[in-house]
Order: sequence, then C-alpha cells, then structure tokens
Amino acid sequence: MIKKLLAFSIALVLTLSLSQAVYASEIGIKIVGQKEGVVHTQVVVDDIAMFPIGEILKFLDISGSETIIMNETPAHSLITFQGQCYKITHGMTEVQEYEVNETGACINATGDIRQLEKPATYLDDYRLGIFVPLSFISDISANSKYGNKFDTRYIEEDKSLEFSMYKIDDSGSKQLINPVTLAMKINSPWLLTVDDGNLFDDNDHNVTPVTRQGITLLPIAPIISQLGGQTKWDGAARKVTITLNSDTIELWIDRKSAVVNGVEKELTVAPTSINGRTMIPVRFVTENLGADIRWYKDSQMVLIYFGDAAENDTDLFNFEYKINLLDAYQKKEDNHKTLEDVVKEIQDEHSKIQYNDTDPLDYAGKMIYVGDTVGLGTFDGVVKKISGTKVLVYWNHASFLVDKGKEKETAEVFGIKWLSEQWVEAKTVTISSSGY
Repeated sequence: MIKKLLAFSIALVLTLSLSQAVYASEIGIKIVGQKEGVVHTQVVVDDIAMFPIGEILKFLDISGSETIIMNETPAHSLITFQGQCYKITHGMTEVQEYEVNETGACINATGDIRQLEKPATYLDDYRLGIFVPLSFISDISANSKYGNKFDTRYIEEDKSLEFSMYKIDDSGSKQLINPVTLAMKINSPWLLTVDDGNLFDDNDHNVTPVTRQGITLLPIAPIISQLGGQTKWDGAARKVTITLNSDTIELWIDRKSAVVNGVEKELTVAPTSINGRTMIPVRFVTENLGADIRWYKDSQMVLIYFGDAAENDTDLFNFEYKINLLDAYQKKEDNHKTLEDVVKEIQDEHSKIQYNDTDPLDYAGKMIYVGDTVGLGTFDGVVKKISGTKVLVYWNHASFLVDKGKEKETAEVFGIKWLSEQWVEAKTVTISSSGY
C-alpha cells in the first residue's frame, strides 16, 4: 500500500514543509483486491477484542456514518451501514435496529434487537467512536439487507482486518466480487490500484516489469495477490502454482508449457527468474484467469481489468501521471536523499530569488499572469486577478493524493478555501500551467 505517510510526504514536498507523524494505534484494513487503509487498533476487554465499528463500516460503505450522542444518558452511537441503522449503547449488549430515511437519518425502530457478546464501550477519547466485538461487525456485514455482503477475517500475523465482498448466485452459492484495476509500467517498480498502490518489492526496486522478445513479463506474485489469489513456489521442481477462485495454473521456469485446470497449454515465452523473482508472461496468465489487459506501447504501460472492473477513458492518463510522480519520488529515495534533503535544495534555490513589492513572482521566481494555474500543496487553482504581489486564486482541483469527499477538510490543512476565490501571496504558490 502507498502508505499515507508517503502520499502526504509528497504533498509536503510541494508545500516545502515536513511532517513525520506516526500512528502506533492503527491496524491495517482492506477489501481484498480493492482498497486498503487503516483504522484504530482494537482494545481487549475481558479477553474479547473490541473494534471501532464506525471506522470499519465507513471503510466498507463510504456512505456509512457514526453519530455519537454524548448529551444523553447512557451515551450511545447511531451507526448507519448500507441502508440500515443500529443504536449501540455504551455499557450495554442490546443493539436496536432502525430504518434510514432518504437523508441518511435514523428513524423508526424496526423492533429487531441484536445482542453483543460483550457490552459496547467508548475509549477515553469518545471521538474515536464506540467499540464492539468483531463478531457483531462480521454478522451485520455478512447479512446486509440492501448492499454488498462481506466475509470478515482477522489476520493474527499482520494484526489486520480483511474483508472479502461476495454475492449469492441463483443456485444459492457464494460468489466473490473482486473488481480490480491494476496499472504498471515497464522498468518501474510500482504496482497501482485505483485507490492505492505499492512497490513490487519493498527491498529491491530493480524488480519491475520487463520485455523479452516483445513479450511483457511481470513479477507475478504481487499481481495475483492483488487479484485475491495465491502463488506457491516449489524450489525443487522450479514450479509456480497460481490459484485464483476456481482456477489453477502451473508453470515451470524455462519451460514453454503450462497446465491450466489440468489441461496443458503452450507459451510463447517461458517463465524466467530475474533478481530472484519469478517473471511470467502477463497475457497468458491474465487471459487464463479471466482478466482483460491493455498494452500501451508509447507509454510502456500495462493495465489489467479483473472481476468486471470498469474501464475508463482517463485510466491511462491518471495511472501514468501517478507512476511518473512516484518514480521521481522513488529515485530521490534510492539516491539516498531524504525529504529533508529535497526540501532544503528547493529552499536554497528559493532563497536566491530577488522579490520586489510590485511583481507577482511565484515560489520559483516566475511571473504569474491571469489565467495561469497555480499550485499549493496537493491543490491547484486558476488565477482570476492580480494586485501587486498578490493573486486571486479559485481553488478547484485536488490531486489524486486527496481522498475523494475530503477535499475541503484537506484544503484547510494548507490554508486553502476549497471551491472559493482567495487572495494569496504570489511567492507562496507555484505555476502549474500557463494560461498566458
């Protein structure tokens, strides 16, 4: 996962400041093949682990919410999740279900009562929301009346939560829902999803997609993991076994044949080992696992669509932009330049600029004109007016580093008024594109 620290660090380089926040009280959470994040860690009460239900259900359902009622006795939370509402009360095991109206408010008790195996509780900081046993979260996420259903798993080794989305088909069987879009670039160490991404190998940034005889070879294990499957390596036989849903593929290093669900098939290029990583022809594997791929020769980009993932016209542009930005950042890291080093270099150059009281010069010393797009932090805006060294900016664009729906609150971190006109000193912004 591109950790929040990494994403925010890039933003801070752009604003020429640093922050090294570390949150020891967080655990990982993910929907298999779709997105990853963090929530507050669980607390243990009488040997029962209690989890922050509001944060978790909000992660599963972006329209979900938690309203904390502290001015009533006893204190309680109203939790909405996929069209249902639950009143969870501090110190009690009884959970009352309510209906949800078109505004998302909880109305009309349904009469359905659920029981927790351990009384719900708030921590000292009640703003973290109410905590309940994982069994209750698992129950309501698996039995949602109106939305997606999820299997819940707590992974002890990683101290993380994993949810798998599924549906029930006409035969009554459970079918996993795993729409995944992946993007990668030849000779780049990054593997991106729509919401996130990671390095193919955290310890070796030379592990990247490559081409051999016109065929694209990829480090297969991280890709299969993102699709929700598993890879198994047999060193003695030099064999890789891939399992994904009901499909199984067996491939051997330097052998141009494979076995797909028991049927032998030929490969154009044999799998090989590069830097200790098994590299597999991407088209053979993805097509035999029911995925679609797009190859863009000019940009050397590969996009994989799996599980009915929707293809958008802007995918190539967005992913290429992200990877290019991350590549530049990673090269700084690989050259042993810390963020402090990068910022100091920029500040040293900035200190050489000769400003005056009349010209609107940006942070790099360039003249700003009406119509230019200027940036501050992770936001851009259009220059509407100029008055001496001040410029009137309409802030209307947030980069991919900003979570959707959180533009306004994130903009406040940088002192920006989102979707508003604002006078700022020219030297505090940087020209993104010229309209002059």
